[in-house]
Amino acid sequence: MRHSLLAVFLLFTSSLSFTPAPPSRPLTSLSSSVQGITNTGKFYPETGKQVWDPLNLMNRLDSKGVAWFRAAEIKHGRVAMMANLGWLAQVNHFHFGGQISPTEGVSFADIAEASPFEAIGKIPDSGFYQILFIIGAVEGYQEMIQPHYTLPGGSIGDLGAARCAPERLERMQAVETKNGRLAMLGMASYIAASTIPGSVPNIPQFFVPH
Repeated sequence: MRHSLLAVFLLFTSSLSFTPAPPSRPLTSLSSSVQGITNTGKFYPETGKQVWDPLNLMNRLDSKGVAWFRAAEIKHGRVAMMANLGWLAQVNHFHFGGQISPTEGVSFADIAEASPFEAIGKIPDSGFYQILFIIGAVEGYQEMIQPHYTLPGGSIGDLGAARCAPERLERMQAVETKNGRLAMLGMASYIAASTIPGSVPNIPQFFVPH
């Protein structure tokens, strides 16, 4: 039940602000404007030194729609990077000392004994709803920031990196994008290896629940 509720909540919060719009400008000008919106700048060998656009979104959406998907990719990448750390901690039973809920008698060690799939069911209700509240608060706050992240000059947060020199900022953005994409693939491989034995050959055991 919790897994279903969390999935529905995440889908709802991620779609609050997105309403697809038809292209509002000629496609010839859209491709050039996308570079400014997505901060791609230079392109890299992993994508054949081209814009990474396997779904051909640049020719199907206007600049606001493309910027929304770009922000979604970065957000998912950031979450996946944190999820990688959480997954590794859970499957290897790392945990804080003490109680996660003294009133309910649940310790961090109790949760660490479970697999990543089972751990969420061991979190007390108060902790589970705190997670949902924080997710909603972060998403809601992001939607209120002006200019909106789908508009020129908007940002989905950079922890102060925007104050760096342009060349360094561009490199940091590229590194974050690459690491985020790799983290998303990594999480998919962990889940596949854990649910379908042998689906990910030669995966180290410390990535798989045991």
